[in-house]
Amino acid sequence: MAPPSPLRFFQQSLQQTATVGAVWPSSRALSRAMVAPVFSSVHRDGPLRVLEIGAGVGPVTEELVSRMLPGDRLDVVELNPEFCVVLRERFGGAQVPPSVHEVSILDFNPGIRYHHVVSGLPLANFPAEMVEKIYARIFELLEPQGTFVMFEHVMGRELMNTFTTGQSRERIGKILEIEQSLQPLVVERRTVPLNVPPARVLVRRHPGSSGES
Repeated sequence: MAPPSPLRFFQQSLQQTATVGAVWPSSRALSRAMVAPVFSSVHRDGPLRVLEIGAGVGPVTEELVSRMLPGDRLDVVELNPEFCVVLRERFGGAQVPPSVHEVSILDFNPGIRYHHVVSGLPLANFPAEMVEKIYARIFELLEPQGTFVMFEHVMGRELMNTFTTGQSRERIGKILEIEQSLQPLVVERRTVPLNVPPARVLVRRHPGSSGES
């Protein structure tokens, strides 16, 4: 389960700028912060069903599989074929090996709903209309009491909105409006300075949730 060289991720970040949102994999500190909400519940009603989106080379996947128990289910949706190869090589022998799906989240139809969705998608890179559809699809895939965990680079979108012009600035502005509309769903924020660049983890509840844990 040894991690691949970060240079492999860096190469893909240069080649696939629209779908790879960073130049370096997530740090161990960020990966642990991302999975903490998944395993924070003391009581289980049964096996966990977890969906990870945009796994890259698997820093968050590693933290998930190291904590999952027999009977749990982990599905990983990753659009980059190179990263899919890495994920299958790294975690195929895990106690709870993930099912890796080389597909867009918008086209992913597992036939089940998940207790937790964890996302590393670089939403700031996408058209605003696609971002809106991705959020809608994620909430469709969540159980009514489910949690959606994602991260963003600290001040990243605000800086992009300030220093971009024309259509790019308009796109970022629309994404910020979408994010603002989802603020009532946020139940936890955690800043992770030990990442390149520093990041913020956001935990949202399903919009149909009563807010009770």
